[in-house]
Amino acid sequence: MFVVATIAADDSGERRVSLLDELVDSEFVKISRSPDFDNLRSIDGLGEANSIPLDCREFAASFASLRLNGCTIYLQRTFPRILQMQYSTAGAIVGLLMEDAASLILNGQEARGAAFLLVKGKAKCEIVEPQPNLVAFVNFDTIDDRGWPGEIDSAQVIATEPDKVDALRTTLRDALHLASHSPDTLVQTGVIECIEESILQALDLAMAAASPATESRRLSLSHYLSLVQKFDEFVAVNAGKTLYSADVARQFGVSVRTLHNAVVAIRGMSMHRYMRLRRLWSVRQQLLRGEPPQSIKAVALMNGFWHMGEFTALYRELFGEAPQQTLAAARQQSGEPS
Repeated sequence: MFVVATIAADDSGERRVSLLDELVDSEFVKISRSPDFDNLRSIDGLGEANSIPLDCREFAASFASLRLNGCTIYLQRTFPRILQMQYSTAGAIVGLLMEDAASLILNGQEARGAAFLLVKGKAKCEIVEPQPNLVAFVNFDTIDDRGWPGEIDSAQVIATEPDKVDALRTTLRDALHLASHSPDTLVQTGVIECIEESILQALDLAMAAASPATESRRLSLSHYLSLVQKFDEFVAVNAGKTLYSADVARQFGVSVRTLHNAVVAIRGMSMHRYMRLRRLWSVRQQLLRGEPPQSIKAVALMNGFWHMGEFTALYRELFGEAPQQTLAAARQQSGEPS
């Protein structure tokens, strides 16, 4: 998360400040920032999150929250990552990209500007964000008799019309800006209820204009999602062991090609690159914890990196520092001699 304001460029090349940087803490709006990925704070109100960074250099992320009567609005600046998210809500969660140029892959389905996520109850989602995004979430305490699609304990990406998404974005921006800079307005009788009704009406219109995804595509992605989740569990159980793609695929009764295609669809990268990313992140976590073995070479070998020069280059490319720097900082924090 960042302290310095994030600057983006519009279509004309002019630099503009993100909405999140315009917000300030108030009686209603709370903003959370932290200095780097290692101290990242997730949005607790949405469920349990596990992020694997794709690039830690020039790290910039933060989020703001606005609690109303029957829902909470979150605005988040993300970072390039793989996100394993277990959403949990008593009512429904709606998530949407706040910028047209933003994009991500959710459960193997690409989501762009004119689409949104709808979660009811509890649902696990596998998300890939190759770039930083500005995203908004609305977590409703309850949802009754609105006719929204989807079963309980499910998540789906709903494609709709661009103008309907723009209207919803505008409503959320206005609500956040008002609560941040004119909090006294929200104290007035009926204002919060009117804001919530405006959000619900905008969502009703977006739902009504939705274009359902084809059933065959949904079933294919469902199979891939299940396969990748089993793959992750297998890798976690066999941490520290050398895994060969043919053996792993045979374990699940599929071909290497099918397993590779599943990882590409759900994770947005090849199986080889994904496994390497997981191993690099495992090394970093061990170095930060200072657990034995203490030497960098021993930790690297334990995680399958035998070429130390290549390992160091890959580590520096991902995290923006050498493994020696990570270990030295961890030892300094714990009071051990570096």
